[in-house]
Amino acid sequence: MGAASRRKGADGERELARVLRERMGDRVVRNLQQSADGGHDLLGAGPFALEVKRCERLELSAWWRQAEEQAVAEGLIPALAWRQSRQPWRVMVPMRAIRDGEECAEGGPAAVLDVDGFVELVEGLIE
Repeated sequence: MGAASRRKGADGERELARVLRERMGDRVVRNLQQSADGGHDLLGAGPFALEVKRCERLELSAWWRQAEEQAVAEGLIPALAWRQSRQPWRVMVPMRAIRDGEECAEGGPAAVLDVDGFVELVEGLIE
């Protein structure tokens, strides 16, 4: 991965963290140890291992597999956030998280939420 690509990814993480902090408070921060230790991109999103992608070309299947694998490794619920230029942020979560708040298990259907829907889901699960 080139420096420009890494910078765009870090910029996307900062942007989404800022958007989520506006709605959820200061608990949402970038995981600065993700490169060294592995792990998801943003911390503080309740029970979710949040992976962030800021790309023009969508690779949702591959990104979702990455999010699921990471979440299972950490015992969390996978969440994948992405945004293309001039488009709003979208967040994919497993349907079981919406229905039951269930934790990690790979597979099954997923749902796509806007940021406000994701924040509502997180807030409901951490209460």
